[in-house]
Amino acid sequence: MTDPRFDGVVRRSEVVEGAREAWLPAPHGPDSHAANLLRTRDGDLLCTWFTGPREGHPGTNVALARLAAGADRWAPSQLIATDPERSEQNPVLFDDGTRIWLLHTSSEPYDQTTAHVVARTSGDQGRTWSEPYVLFGEPGIFVRHPPLILGDGTWLLPAYHCGAAGDRSVVEVTTDGGRTWDEHQVPGSGDLVQMTVAGRPDGKLLAMFRDRRAGRIHTSVSADGRTWSAPERTDLPNNDSSVQLTRLGDGRLALVYNDASLERDQFRWVTKKGQRRRKALRTPLVLAESEDGGLSWPHRRVLQEADSEYWQNEIGYSYPCVIDGGDGRLRIAFSYLRKTIKYLEISTR
Repeated sequence: MTDPRFDGVVRRSEVVEGAREAWLPAPHGPDSHAANLLRTRDGDLLCTWFTGPREGHPGTNVALARLAAGADRWAPSQLIATDPERSEQNPVLFDDGTRIWLLHTSSEPYDQTTAHVVARTSGDQGRTWSEPYVLFGEPGIFVRHPPLILGDGTWLLPAYHCGAAGDRSVVEVTTDGGRTWDEHQVPGSGDLVQMTVAGRPDGKLLAMFRDRRAGRIHTSVSADGRTWSAPERTDLPNNDSSVQLTRLGDGRLALVYNDASLERDQFRWVTKKGQRRRKALRTPLVLAESEDGGLSWPHRRVLQEADSEYWQNEIGYSYPCVIDGGDGRLRIAFSYLRKTIKYLEISTR
């Protein structure tokens, strides 16, 4: 039975004061996760995520929905990537100034170590797409966040490798519009993944990482996007879930993350493969803003917190994305109990 809330209509939020919200329709399966947003050059908003029976299942595919400029309802989503033998996950959208790109991972069922990254492009603002091709073929490579395009035209794409020895972060760099790439290691990044990058007001680059140990968000700094400092722990908690960072037009930084961690004993007991274990809470979901390049985050607002529906579902509110809407308001999307993707429009401080 379809949840009547999941109609794509953008309404006044009953949860976040002054915000507008929508639940996107989820017709392609019970599991919806890992959203990314892009504002097109003609003013539309695109949202992509993976959806299907469950993460890792070969029936899990990449969906794309559009909110037309000036509209108050998201159009029905369409499946873009549908390889019947592989699981497609973690889609990423970005615009290189000429074309829109869609990247995503593709792996054999339930085996992240077999993943490669697939690319396709669109010359008509995401309405039609080229044939897909493998962009990075080394087994076990994943993406989660869009690249940062520097003023000189260099693209910095955060990525990470999943293998038997653990996970580690890298940055894929191209100076020729994605034709060739060089990989640069992030030293000391074991168990730190899903790197998200933004420019600081001082001209340096700030990266933030998910902590597989469910302890703290870590940060790394670079002057050129190729050489990175070893990640350091911050005061911000992390629950082994993705965070996303973006720079606003006035130079401030915005971050969306879960304010929870195992370090603070914020967990629930779950059963996985017949074993009971602690799982860090994926609530509350918080928006934070920094005026000093990420040194401090004094302005924080709760976007979603646990209610009775959450406690019936161990998944939570997670994997946020955030972009500057260009009108003094942020656009945010996140996994809503993995039943669907929830969309928010909220003013900056």
